[in-house]
Amino acid sequence: MDDIAALVTPNQFAPPPRPAIEGSMERCEIEAFLTLAEELHFTRAAERMHLSPGRVSQVISRLERRIGARLFDRTSRRVALTRIGAQFHEDLSPGYRQVQHALEYAVMAARGFDGPLNIGFLGAAGGQFLLRATRAFRAEHPTAEIGLQEFQMNTVITGLRARDSDMALLSPFADPELVAGPALWTERRYLAVSSRHPLASRAEIRQEDLAEVVLLRMPDNCPASISEDRVPSRTPMGRPIAHGPAATTFLEVLLLVGADEGAFTVGEEVNRFYTRPEVTYLPITDAPPIARSLVWRRSHETERMRAFNELAVRLSREHTTP
Repeated sequence: MDDIAALVTPNQFAPPPRPAIEGSMERCEIEAFLTLAEELHFTRAAERMHLSPGRVSQVISRLERRIGARLFDRTSRRVALTRIGAQFHEDLSPGYRQVQHALEYAVMAARGFDGPLNIGFLGAAGGQFLLRATRAFRAEHPTAEIGLQEFQMNTVITGLRARDSDMALLSPFADPELVAGPALWTERRYLAVSSRHPLASRAEIRQEDLAEVVLLRMPDNCPASISEDRVPSRTPMGRPIAHGPAATTFLEVLLLVGADEGAFTVGEEVNRFYTRPEVTYLPITDAPPIARSLVWRRSHETERMRAFNELAVRLSREHTTP
């Protein structure tokens, strides 16, 4: 055994070492080789790469020197892959396509354009506006997946925080976890009252008149700033405003108002989408307007959300109504 061992030198049966290649292949070399392998024409390959034919020839020559063999047979009439060039093309193409796919996916993910974008809304005006914005966004980004979802007053905030939606179109409010875009539009503020209420005979009211009604409360999970804005506790002069039962959806609001169980502050869109004989909408002449904005979670903000918001802002500037 010792005699046999003495005849066997270390690494005698190991595979031969790979030949050393000076430096690593550059991206321009890979792209030039693959493009020329497809076109088999220096001028056409140069046009695709936005280079001169001479520059493509220089890159290919440098790659051939790096490899140590000719990859193309060149004559005045034709360009053809050599045997080594054909094998190199067969080995290189799948890996390059995989790298390109990975790079494109990474860029898309970084920009936030991968996967669906779900947007919630409250009310018919918001849904109508988002339909128009979605069509415009898809025209600019054909691969974008946009999903619209109608929320109710008691689900829009929880849905946004629970990631049921990526963005929501609603009245902005103070919250350090959320980002609100610029106001897309503002609406004149109205008071919805029963058509049998004494105020219903008036053409308009002021904020001090809210002391004469019982305001329906917002859902308990609604942010305090929104509740106070829609259901104030006092008039500007300090007169108390009574609060009645809570409503969780806008349909409940209309039913309760129509039954004279309370009143509710609403936006001007009600005159277009929610006319009912048992409900009267009175403009509040001295009340601030109601703003509508896109809102999203700060921690999950993506380039796609910002792009959609920017498009929505542009669109809102082009139309006087949503």
